[in-house]
Amino acid sequence: MSEVKLSDIDLNLLYIFQVLIEELNVTKAAIRLNVSQPAVSRSLSRLRDVFNDPLFVRTSHGLSPTSRTESLSPFLSDMLKGLENLVQPTEFIPATSKRRFTLSTTDFGALTVLSQILDRFRQEAPNAILDVKAWSDDMTVGLGQTDIDLAVAVLSKEPPSGIRTMRLKSDRMVCLARKGHPDINGDELTIEGYVQADHVQVVLGRREYFAVDRELEKMGHKRHVAIQLPNFVPAARIVMDSDLLLTVPRLFAEDMVSTVTDLGLYELPFASREFDYSMIWHERFQHDTAHLWFRGLLKQAFSDTSA
Repeated sequence: MSEVKLSDIDLNLLYIFQVLIEELNVTKAAIRLNVSQPAVSRSLSRLRDVFNDPLFVRTSHGLSPTSRTESLSPFLSDMLKGLENLVQPTEFIPATSKRRFTLSTTDFGALTVLSQILDRFRQEAPNAILDVKAWSDDMTVGLGQTDIDLAVAVLSKEPPSGIRTMRLKSDRMVCLARKGHPDINGDELTIEGYVQADHVQVVLGRREYFAVDRELEKMGHKRHVAIQLPNFVPAARIVMDSDLLLTVPRLFAEDMVSTVTDLGLYELPFASREFDYSMIWHERFQHDTAHLWFRGLLKQAFSDTSA
């Protein structure tokens, strides 16, 4: 018996073989395959050559499988189902998934986003894991070589090739200070008060997260930064117990003053550019069904936050 080589087998022939096994009738198989009866007969002839076996014997009731066909049938069925699954998108079922989703963001991002998505994440995917890692601006380039699924951050420059982004929301800078601050008159922070006070500055990676000094320079002013920190929440805690000022995104400031009664939110006494929060991911995740679900959660979280 000659050896059957994989290169000799046409996948279409195997599918026709499976239909013939199920129908045991050339005419019915042709109707189901939407081809002519002679075309099915020619395919059967080719299958016989490949397997070196008659495969079916004609009877008065149609076709009867040979012992070779009966032995091949379960393997053929499983193989075709496997191939079908191979070319179909992998279905993501949140309710049963144990996938680990890794989100990279700042402590401010975690504070803002997690409060919005945690309930839905745990309800829809109770067995999945959410792993939050710190974000810095220089991580964008290496996003494809890490285990990070998604990042939420403010991009300082155009992302490199292979990095996908989606704008989530715009924001602007405001000032946090303790209530009763000596350089603030009532609810109004003047430019003189802003410049006279000492400041806490948040720096992520190698740059200031939100640069306001250029705007001050345009007006001929300069502030004194007394402390630099890599995180927003500790910076806000320092401001609560001192006369330092902290310039932060409005979303973060609103969240802080809603829970800390000793903090006040003040508009900046000069123009400050708006900026965008972006969702950032590597293109290898673009069509991942689990990733699509996770991106949907993040998008909804930001649409639910106040502007």
